[in-house]
Amino acid sequence: MNTKTSLILSLVVNVILLALLGYKHGAADVTQPKMNLNSQGIEDMRGNRLSEVSVVMLGNSITYQGNWQEELERDDVFNGGKPGWTTQQLSWVIKDFIIPHKPKICFFKGGTNDISLGIPTERIIQNMQMVMDSIQAVGTIPVYTPTIYFNDSSAPNGKIDQVNDSMKSFCIQKNYHFMDFRPVLCGDQQTRDAFYKEDNTHLHQKAYEPWAKMVEEVLASYGI
Repeated sequence: MNTKTSLILSLVVNVILLALLGYKHGAADVTQPKMNLNSQGIEDMRGNRLSEVSVVMLGNSITYQGNWQEELERDDVFNGGKPGWTTQQLSWVIKDFIIPHKPKICFFKGGTNDISLGIPTERIIQNMQMVMDSIQAVGTIPVYTPTIYFNDSSAPNGKIDQVNDSMKSFCIQKNYHFMDFRPVLCGDQQTRDAFYKEDNTHLHQKAYEPWAKMVEEVLASYGI
């Protein structure tokens, strides 16, 4: 075998090995999950089976813990809550939750994990704006749901105010819906203890009922 032939064979083998390695790493990547499709329909993050998706609830664990199909009394609601995820990570799954099924509307709420991790406010706002614009670009109505306070006087709730104030201005500028349910959880700028779990971050199930009522009002305003 001459030198030229050996070189060609070596290159071919290397290309094949690189392709196999790339496939292996891609298959092991759990940070960007795919939509679960099967013969029984679409399965959301909580294992609910849907035949169609009209409404997506996109967010972190606070969104994930809501029984949205039950609260909204409809079976076309996809729970896209991802526990522990930041706003940048949530932008990754738009291709899985939104693009394939083009839902009519998507309610987006994030930021809690970003704040906990000390991510700069400017970066959080940029990520949130990117998510909202990406949802709208698909033809889905984006609805911003503000980041809620921690039920802890030492928590960086002032930073949360900065994020929400900037996003409210952004939504007004872009004509996006800003669904502010914070007054339900707070009175006179103080969080209502009865709605929060002992970790001062997550919500008791009783908090999801008034939240869902506001979602229903938004859906009705768009005829969905």
